[in-house]
Amino acid sequence: MNNEAPALGKLLRDRRAHHGWTLADVSSMTGIAASTLSKIENGLLSPSFDKVLQLSRGLGVEIADLLDPQTAEANPPAVVLARRSISRQFEGQKLDTNYYTYTYLCSDVAHKRIIPIHIEIRATRPEHIGELTSHVGEEFVQVVKGKVRVFSEYYEPTDLEPGDSVYLDSSMKHGYLSLVEPSSEILVTCSSATPNLAQTLREIIKNRIVEEKSKVE
Repeated sequence: MNNEAPALGKLLRDRRAHHGWTLADVSSMTGIAASTLSKIENGLLSPSFDKVLQLSRGLGVEIADLLDPQTAEANPPAVVLARRSISRQFEGQKLDTNYYTYTYLCSDVAHKRIIPIHIEIRATRPEHIGELTSHVGEEFVQVVKGKVRVFSEYYEPTDLEPGDSVYLDSSMKHGYLSLVEPSSEILVTCSSATPNLAQTLREIIKNRIVEEKSKVE
């Protein structure tokens, strides 16, 4: 008997571990009983399509990434080797917080291993940053406009001007501050072998939006 959990079970378990979620947490998010989730994680149950939909919606994961790759191998899709996407003048999908605007570039291409993001930084005081954040992968940051101070968990703050760049381990807590009014701009490219990196990054931003709203209320 193969003791290795199917891809869906492994993805669910890995995602729980990354976020520190319990089975009860995921049950609350998806509406699926914790006992059922445990069976899925351990390869003891193949969920119905309805259950896959519940997982997809509750976890913010694309359905394609929940499917067992063995199924895809049995019915391989046409291989596309020439994906291309163009974003002009930093156009893309935007997410706004009080002090940052995140624009996901080339957002029409799904399942990218490299996530390019243009960030307008309106945080001009340390308290605007809030807690430093971290996520899986690595990132390359280049200042496009203004002047930016980069904060990181294990290094002293570093100031960057247009054309300056930094490459860092994203699992190290980090944050960005504009040293000029009203804002500065940076181009960030995040990369990771972990599936759904773009969704993971969006979750971090959306959680910050929720926290900001709760403070206002």
